[in-house]
Amino acid sequence: MNDTQRDLAYAIPWRTSSVRMGAHKSYLSGGAGLFRDIVPLTTYPDPRRLAIRASLNDPFERLLVRRAEQLSTIDVAVLVDVSASISFEGRINKIAIASDLAEALAVCTERTGDTFALLPFDDKLRQDLVLWRTLSRAAHRGAIESLRRTIPHRAGSEGIAEAGAAIAGSRKLVFLISDFLWSEETARTAADVLSFHDVVPVELRDSLELEDLPRWGLLNLRDLETGRQRLIAMRPSLKARWLELRREQRDRITRVLDATSREMFTIRDDIDWMRLTAHLLYGAT
Repeated sequence: MNDTQRDLAYAIPWRTSSVRMGAHKSYLSGGAGLFRDIVPLTTYPDPRRLAIRASLNDPFERLLVRRAEQLSTIDVAVLVDVSASISFEGRINKIAIASDLAEALAVCTERTGDTFALLPFDDKLRQDLVLWRTLSRAAHRGAIESLRRTIPHRAGSEGIAEAGAAIAGSRKLVFLISDFLWSEETARTAADVLSFHDVVPVELRDSLELEDLPRWGLLNLRDLETGRQRLIAMRPSLKARWLELRREQRDRITRVLDATSREMFTIRDDIDWMRLTAHLLYGAT
């Protein structure tokens, strides 16, 4: 992992209720952290935080104490689509990119004290690759290496429903990594099961899948989901039609996910770590 990956950071625009000390704003009050307000001693019985000047100036002659905002931890879950379409390799290896991103996020959670979970899925939740939430660095490394060695081969991404159910409970920061070559029904399932969480969709796109195909020529293409092969006589009008259909499909998926998630971040051929960090921090005040 290079230094740029290690500098990845994220923030949340909501408050956590975790009791463990961490790096994120919470609903809880504590003895340390950012100043929140001044309250009567009867409300927050900690005489160590006595606000002498405020107490002397209080018209009701109450003893007042300073109350701080406790910074707490969150749970981070990374859901990775490992269906057959992810195995396409042109200018990038999508599994390698997803693994790099998961590794950078794991390092970030270790730095902030957050828990990290990894849940790969295809047509079902891949129990052989799952890492349940943990603070263990060794467990993080082992799960990510297993993901990196994975060869996607099963068709379908319906396992998102099982993955979403597996992380039900307290609100989490969820990274949903996929090429999103999904049906609208699968996208709606993902939006429904993850609607309670703070979801960051990350799209993996290889320009050789469609955008950079030649405008003329014979192409022997294979559908990675079905395994069917077909010889295509490519021409400009056909490529333009394919691009339009892909744009329409992506727009449908994006509209469904945008209703309950953050704006989708697209990785095209390579990860721009600075742009990704800015995306994750934007609006988190």
